[in-house]
Amino acid sequence: MKLKIFTLFFLPAIAALSFSCRKAELLQPEPVKIIQLNVTGASSVQLEYLYKDSVIAAPPAGGINVKTLLTVKDQQADLKVRKKGSTEILLSKTITAAPFDQFISIFYDGIKIYNSSVSLNIKGYALAGELEFSLDGKVFLSGTGTINNLSPILIDQGNTREITVRRKGETAVLLTKTIESATPRQNINFFFDGTKIVDNVKLDPPVNAANMLVSAKFETLFAPQFKNVDVDLVFYTRLKPQSTAAYATAGTKVMPEIRLTLLKDGSFSQTELPPLPGANYIYSFDIVEKGTNTVPYTTTSAPFVLATFPFKPNEGRYGEINFEAGKSKLFVINDTKNVLANTRGTYFSGKITDLSQYFQ
Repeated sequence: MKLKIFTLFFLPAIAALSFSCRKAELLQPEPVKIIQLNVTGASSVQLEYLYKDSVIAAPPAGGINVKTLLTVKDQQADLKVRKKGSTEILLSKTITAAPFDQFISIFYDGIKIYNSSVSLNIKGYALAGELEFSLDGKVFLSGTGTINNLSPILIDQGNTREITVRRKGETAVLLTKTIESATPRQNINFFFDGTKIVDNVKLDPPVNAANMLVSAKFETLFAPQFKNVDVDLVFYTRLKPQSTAAYATAGTKVMPEIRLTLLKDGSFSQTELPPLPGANYIYSFDIVEKGTNTVPYTTTSAPFVLATFPFKPNEGRYGEINFEAGKSKLFVINDTKNVLANTRGTYFSGKITDLSQYFQ
């Protein structure tokens, strides 16, 4: 009888104790973890960062550098981004319990959020006309003459964006460049003559530091008479002319002969010029049809050339280049007619526009 009473008492007690333990387990609070959130980037407007419906940061427009600790339970939570004063959510990112350091990149242009940015260096010269540079059809830069601009291009990793260049007020695209997300710094180096654009213009130092590198393109001013052919610059040396009368004396052709071929498509070609005999010397040049010693015109007679000052070979009289050892020069060369009273002759050569300073 005693055993039966004990059993009846003991079994309910064990059951009650077991239930009590399980209830205690159920009442254990969910573990809380802490992570560190790092938000970097840039925005053209002020943004607010919300976590669990509370604003945790609202830095001013400009560079973004937010670092803050957040509590995370086993369940995930979202970080939300919006413009200050707006309810529209621009971006939602999941925050997890691990790892401790979590990173988010945000680049906002006022329209769309991107997760990356690259730098685009635009450097060049527009000889005539104003150029417009557009990103996905939207103009972000315009200018004429010297253009030297460093712009951030917002982009999503793994994607591309497109830069187009047009003359202001025109629809024809002069140049297109694809921006890649994987290259942090990209360049557009150009020269625009008012009609055509040449890109990838770059001035490298001469291979031989004693020489001078010349990179040049040719543009005729005598289109009706020009044969539309490739031309050669044939180089001479001469003493610096001290008077007009000095041009009556021909130069001395550089030997072995140095010819720089300039293509009719307007692209740049280059060569290196060796040191001159002395400080009082300069280089000069003739402009001839490629591979010949003949000027590249259909006629050298009147009315193109004055009958009273007939055509004579230049032979290095005109077309002056000052030598600078170790320097690189970028020239646009236009043809010229030079009338010399002393010899009663007309000499064809070239006039130089030096653009070197814009590409150093």
